Formats: sequence, C-alpha cells, structure tokens
Amino acid sequence: MKKILVIEDEPTLVATLRYNLEREGYQVVSAGDGESGLTQAGHTVQRRYA
Repeated sequence: MKKILVIEDEPTLVATLRYNLEREGYQVVSAGDGESGLTQAGHTVQRRYA
C-alpha cells in the first residue's frame, strides 16, 4: 500500500482528502503544519532565529 502525507491545517479538508485517498487505496498520514509534516516524513527540522 502506498502512503501519502497530507500537510493541512484545516480539519475538514484533511478529512475529505483522507476519505478520497483511502478509497483509492492509499494509507494517509496527516500533519497540521509544515514542521510536523517534515518530522513525520523523517526529516530533521532545524530552527533558525535572527
């Protein structure tokens, strides 16, 4: 099964995407923001402050 990471902060949109993608046979993982998405994708997040 192929896995898709959905990064979206609108829960209703995530639910709609999840429903449709799962119907097509995808495993769906979601994150509410880019930093969480990168973490779930296995990337190290480095914060830089000016």
